[in-house]
Amino acid sequence: MSATFEGKPWTASFTLAQTMRLGGKPMLNLSGTEQGSPTTTFNSMLELKDLNNLPGYPLKTGSPAGSANFNILDSGATVGHVRFSGGEIVIDKYDAASKTISGHFSAFGKGESGKPEELVDGRFSGIPVTAQ
Repeated sequence: MSATFEGKPWTASFTLAQTMRLGGKPMLNLSGTEQGSPTTTFNSMLELKDLNNLPGYPLKTGSPAGSANFNILDSGATVGHVRFSGGEIVIDKYDAASKTISGHFSAFGKGESGKPEELVDGRFSGIPVTAQ
């Protein structure tokens, strides 16, 4: 998983794609973390549709069915948090045999200071999907 955040390249050291039920609805938690100083994490929660019919998943604030955020931690303390109010995650391919997903994403929102933030050119490929 990789993207551009604040004009700088961001590449996840590890990724997660996990299905679960939330409020009786099938959900997918898709996230990636880049370890370092600071440690940064992209996290999203999507209400699953049919993986054989691969739609885009729009992102919006306050929606557990289509939400995403970006957290920045330094020495274990949160030093930045962006709630994305718009954008989209698109699953381009679900490989049923290997249970992996690939796709692309972008998002925009505001940091805690109110500064506009943008995550662009996001890509993920071959992330194993596990069930909770």
